[in-house]
Amino acid sequence: MADSIQRIVVRIQVGSDRLAATDDPVFLGLRGPTGREFRLRLARGKSLRRGAEERYVFGAPNDGQTNVASPELNDPTSPPLASEQVTGVYLRKRQEPIPNVRGVGELDDRLQLDSVEVLLEGDSGARCFRRQGPVWLGLACGMSLDLPCADGS
Repeated sequence: MADSIQRIVVRIQVGSDRLAATDDPVFLGLRGPTGREFRLRLARGKSLRRGAEERYVFGAPNDGQTNVASPELNDPTSPPLASEQVTGVYLRKRQEPIPNVRGVGELDDRLQLDSVEVLLEGDSGARCFRRQGPVWLGLACGMSLDLPCADGS
């Protein structure tokens, strides 16, 4: 029987270098036959700030630990996702248009990631995907980052 994902926990340590933070949308993606993306956005307050440690919890809208915006649209339990069908995990940054930009360099709102960990929590345990940095996401350095499986599965 397939192990359904009940909750996805994402931990991100944002770098502390100048220009390390972003206001641009960032997405968590699951690769596989039933892959999909989830928006990393907290229900309350801003996130992805320089030097911050962020924790995003995706679950059913009635799960008390779920803390992301629009949980009904970012619910990994509906439709169900099987943990063993996830073949890869990635982060993807999108550019948000900036009004009154004076130069091309100002279009590149970068994000520095010191570490990223994603736990796919299911009925019979969790799968872990992890990447250490620092790694930058942005126009000058690439918009996505694959996370290798850290638990040998």
